[in-house]
Amino acid sequence: MRQKWESYPSSIRLLAVAAIIFSTGMACIWPLVTIYIHDYLGKPLPVAGFLLLLNQGAFLIGSITGGMLFDRWGRMRTIIIGSVGIILITIGLGLTHDFTVYTILLLLNGLFYGTLSPVMNALAVVLWPEGGRKGINMIYVALNAGVAAGSALGGLLASVSFSWTFFGNAITQMIVLAIFVIFLPRHLKAAENRPLPASPAGESDTSKTDADGQLGAHGAGELQPKRKVVWGALLFLCSGLLISWIVYVQWTTVLSTYMQSLGISLRQYSLLWTLNGGLILFGQPLIAWVIRRFARTLKAQMLLGSYVFALSMLILSQSTSYAGFVAAMFIMTLGEMLVWPAVPAVAAQITPAGREGFIQGLIAGTGSAGRMLGPLLGAIIFQHFQAQGLLYIMAGLALLSVAFFAFHTTFLNRRQKVAVPTAEKM
Repeated sequence: MRQKWESYPSSIRLLAVAAIIFSTGMACIWPLVTIYIHDYLGKPLPVAGFLLLLNQGAFLIGSITGGMLFDRWGRMRTIIIGSVGIILITIGLGLTHDFTVYTILLLLNGLFYGTLSPVMNALAVVLWPEGGRKGINMIYVALNAGVAAGSALGGLLASVSFSWTFFGNAITQMIVLAIFVIFLPRHLKAAENRPLPASPAGESDTSKTDADGQLGAHGAGELQPKRKVVWGALLFLCSGLLISWIVYVQWTTVLSTYMQSLGISLRQYSLLWTLNGGLILFGQPLIAWVIRRFARTLKAQMLLGSYVFALSMLILSQSTSYAGFVAAMFIMTLGEMLVWPAVPAVAAQITPAGREGFIQGLIAGTGSAGRMLGPLLGAIIFQHFQAQGLLYIMAGLALLSVAFFAFHTTFLNRRQKVAVPTAEKM
């Protein structure tokens, strides 16, 4: 484990540490927001759900805005403004007991967290462009490690005072800001001064152009400076990701209610998320074997993950026992480990220099949109078609995401045919 950790550049290791602390603070709050609004502010659950919907909307806006600021306004400026905003707002959340003020601060919290959401992946691309999916996967694992730690820490702080869950969040963000301000500038300067290699020395799927028409981490060497955003490919990527999130978020909304109707306790439901977090943290050797054996390119990784999402829903459609939910969660987590890191990595491959923040913000915003639409769509389908109908429809949507992921390379192939002759003329 130590040898693998040391195989990453120091800049990525620093980023991973910051990601763990960042996610730990965030996870102190979010598992307890609904409880706080309902039990301490005295509002009904539908109000809490509506506020969370608005929060995700603010997160979406912040993701796209933050990505644009990262590219155009300055990386350190974006990080400092976003971090200071989060710190001040979370302190305000811990001090107020007024519902109106809490609502405004919760929306601003979503906006500023959204501003920082694309920063981690965008920095991984900037600091280690030849790393391909390795850098982004490291950030993905680090963020999930923080979620596991933050969920436990949030419960501990809440037992003292709910206000301390917000103060604890503010403290962690102060630490992250200090890490970035003290250590990040020299890594960014080193990255800017490092010459681009003629061909990336990353993984097999990021060297030159693969059989699926995917460009490498820098594109085809000398074509990099000429590359523009391939909007068609990004549209298909985002469409597949949006649908994948709609499917995935059913686990946190409709399926939790469905499980209780089957006599499965909340404790058993929470254990499924313990399984999810544990598999993400300790199942990296397993997912690495799956990728080597069945998904050697990023495109294949996305396709396999979407098929796995569909399989998880089909398993649930045929089982009402807790063992069936355990098996389905295990499989769904494997799909998550394949799709979530692969999509931003593919987006990074086709991102022109200087647009990393905007593209990663677009990817983060798409995930937020899926988390907004998923609960509402799932509830409507469940109301009209019951649980089995919902599960079949979600399985069908997962297969639709396969189609979107499969066809994104069509636009890359078209761009490649145009770009190569242009380079030859020069």
